[in-house]
Amino acid sequence: MNSIQNNGVKELYFTEEDIEERMSGVKEDFWGDIKAETLRGVKLLLENSMEIEIQDMIGAKRWEHSQGREGMRNGKYRRTLWTEYGWISDIRMPRLREGRAEIKTIKRYQRRAEDVNKLIMNMFIYGVSTRKIKEVLTPLYGREMISASSVSRISKELNKEVEKFHCKSISDDYKYIFLDGIYLKAKSPIRSKRRCILVAYGIKVDGKRELIDYRLSGGGGESESSWESFLNLLYNRGLEGKNIELVIMDGNKGLYNAVEMIWPRAKRQRCWAHKLRNVANRVPKRMQEECLKGARGIYDADNRYKAIEAYKGWSRKWKQIAPEAVRCLEEDLEDLLWFYDCPKEIRVKVRTTNIIERVFREVRRRTRPISCFTNTQSVERIIFAVFNRQNNIWKNKPLKIEKE
Repeated sequence: MNSIQNNGVKELYFTEEDIEERMSGVKEDFWGDIKAETLRGVKLLLENSMEIEIQDMIGAKRWEHSQGREGMRNGKYRRTLWTEYGWISDIRMPRLREGRAEIKTIKRYQRRAEDVNKLIMNMFIYGVSTRKIKEVLTPLYGREMISASSVSRISKELNKEVEKFHCKSISDDYKYIFLDGIYLKAKSPIRSKRRCILVAYGIKVDGKRELIDYRLSGGGGESESSWESFLNLLYNRGLEGKNIELVIMDGNKGLYNAVEMIWPRAKRQRCWAHKLRNVANRVPKRMQEECLKGARGIYDADNRYKAIEAYKGWSRKWKQIAPEAVRCLEEDLEDLLWFYDCPKEIRVKVRTTNIIERVFREVRRRTRPISCFTNTQSVERIIFAVFNRQNNIWKNKPLKIEKE
């Protein structure tokens, strides 16, 4: 009796390690059972749904004798389907004696549910490469069910979304417009070449931000005709520029002239980041940091008057040392100071095109593993995926713009 009691006490005694080990086993069994039962339930639901479809097609239930029926069943065959819950095998698909049964529940030749395709598409949009998607989904579903080429085929469905993005109407409530370009390598029918992507980003009157559109330029790159064509498309889609106060851009002359043509009343703010790079190229390397530090004091001033005073002090110091650098800044000083007309809360945002540069960094990160795009459509899909994700992030995070 004592031995039994002792054994019973021993069975009831647990250490912390015993509890963790047994609980892990319980959790594993529990979730395994849940998954198996879920798949069984989904399979039953699919089969019942198809049985109802067949019943509606022929006008009679199984084994029912009816004079008004319009066909006869012809047994079943087995199919497999990848659903968001997992891989379901041996799904019983009904057949008709007279031709094929057009079942809507599971379409002919369908191997994946639409929800799975949407999942793969969203993973691509949020930055997962085609090869990494396979690596992520394999442990999740317990088997390798998709190849990188299949992911590429699914991602091609983005072409429709890209077209919608390029054709949608644009509201004319943008206060600040940023324009810049990036170069990526893409294959042409005969060779690979660098392609220029023109980009427009804007801040609306209510502070909402958006990457408005982009366009793969033709052979003209960032020429005046390319920019004018792109801006004209934006104008025809609704961006007439009635509320635009400032257009932020680099020193590209073609872009400057194109803005003058499409939005002649808008002030053109030169990008400080681009301008300081040009200044640095005209200063001896050992003096660049000191020179640029002084130049930064110009745009850090509290107002336009103090900025001009800061420029005069910087100019006096560097005119003898690096006259070309001073001349480079002086010739565009007026266009470099337009941002002082904006509220203080927004000035740091509108004095450079850095916001577009940051988005371009994400585009480059996505495209770095790709030595060369196979065609321009693949370039479009990657850029759209990055831009769409960024616009969703900004959607409910407007900037605070207070009127002075």
